[in-house]
Amino acid sequence: MEKKLNKKDIIKFICFIIFFLTIVTIGIVFSSKIKTIFTFESIREFIDQHKNISVLLFICMQILQVVIFIIPGDIINATGGFLFNIYIGSLLSFIGVVLGSIIAFYISRLLGYNFVNKFIKKEKIDKIVYFFNTNTGFVSLFIFCNLPFVPKDILMYCAGLTPLKAKKTFLIYCFSRIPGIIIWTSMGANLYNKSVIGIVITLLILLIFL
Repeated sequence: MEKKLNKKDIIKFICFIIFFLTIVTIGIVFSSKIKTIFTFESIREFIDQHKNISVLLFICMQILQVVIFIIPGDIINATGGFLFNIYIGSLLSFIGVVLGSIIAFYISRLLGYNFVNKFIKKEKIDKIVYFFNTNTGFVSLFIFCNLPFVPKDILMYCAGLTPLKAKKTFLIYCFSRIPGIIIWTSMGANLYNKSVIGIVITLLILLIFL
């Protein structure tokens, strides 16, 4: 049975493409500016200036770096450890990443899924779903999510364009993000405590993941 496109789906998909290309364009054009703004020191100073709402600001910053995936999330994670300690920093980072992932997924699902689905054959859809339901799919996602300095949050936009179930996607993706969050938060906490041994151990763990 032929799938028909409607005007509403086309308009929504165009909006999604414009939104996505805008983020990419900003990342290319303002890459040096972004690197200057989102540094360890600048983030720490900004949060310190707003101590009364520091928790809320940090969570919002994490949400923003997921939705606008060109922002370096690993630096923000490390700053969280420096500001709040490894436990609270990891928790706040995880909350922000989960909320940001949900937003990114549903931006993609609401704007692009109906359009893209018209061009994907059922056999290919079944293969995508089957792959992510296997151990290979889970391990692949887990490894990718823990590679440093990789725009892994783009995966949630891709997932929103597929028929993958939202709850299961969030569960697998967010679980995969935990090790990376803890590693970078630990790095920030060790910097705050000036623990050379802690920094060395964290770097060794990071090298193992690499």
